[in-house]
Amino acid sequence: MAEKKTITVFGGTGFVGRNLISKLAKKGFKIIVPTRNPYLHGYLKPLGEPGQIQVTKFNFSDLDNLTNLVKDSEYVVNCIGILYENKDQTFNNLHHLFPKFLSSILNKEITKRLIHISALGVNEESNSLYIKSKLSGEKAVTKNFKNSIILRPSIIFGVDDNFFNLFNKLINLLPVIPLVGSQSKFQPCYVGDVSDAIINIIDSYKISNGIYELGGPNVYSFKELIEALLKQLNKKRLIIELPEFIAKMQARLMQLFPKPLLTIDQIEILKSDNINTGKFSSFSQLNIQPHSIEMVLPNYIFNSTRV
Repeated sequence: MAEKKTITVFGGTGFVGRNLISKLAKKGFKIIVPTRNPYLHGYLKPLGEPGQIQVTKFNFSDLDNLTNLVKDSEYVVNCIGILYENKDQTFNNLHHLFPKFLSSILNKEITKRLIHISALGVNEESNSLYIKSKLSGEKAVTKNFKNSIILRPSIIFGVDDNFFNLFNKLINLLPVIPLVGSQSKFQPCYVGDVSDAIINIIDSYKISNGIYELGGPNVYSFKELIEALLKQLNKKRLIIELPEFIAKMQARLMQLFPKPLLTIDQIEILKSDNINTGKFSSFSQLNIQPHSIEMVLPNYIFNSTRV
């Protein structure tokens, strides 16, 4: 029996990474998971057989060690991403400079492909630092390593997601839900579909390199997403649109907290729609029939207090 491929997954301790590693382990792949704090993420090892998942220490300041982490990997997956900056992590460092360096040191004789997770909605016109850094990362990856596939997912939902679970908590706390950019459009995709897309890329040489837009089957406004959540919870809340100047006043305060609910940069992101443009390939070219939020949301969002 042929030995299974070795895959290095950066960002493997995050939402998408954990889901991906679980599926890769079931298929028998050997998996290397670099992380700043390996002792905090030992829970990943039981997802596979003994020795199948290697959780190893990696710090972004120690880029010399990066070559060792990928030298034997036939596939490298970069799931690293942040929604807000802090003193230790910036958009430019994680979304641009890291993938730039990573893609530049890959051994073309060993690494079959780099699969890089970007974001749907990236464009040249945006004033968002998040979007600018994602776009710069894409350009660096495309330039440095030709055997690359860039995935642009919209909002990713599923168990432990950072969207529906967050608003579920807010709905339980607040009688009114204030939104900025309530008419901005999204095309949410299921985390299981994103993971399956990555696995299909690994399993098939017939899938072409390039950019893939991972929007789910339906388009919603921001407000419609909250209304869908309220319907699932069987709750009623008043949804109000915040004027941009008020939202920015709140964001200036909120972004001072360790985990801000809103930042100035996120307001800039909401000025652009987060949907497939039709200019690139999508889930269908990756042999995935995407799930809708109506199919998945009832499986993990529960209402404990029906009011």
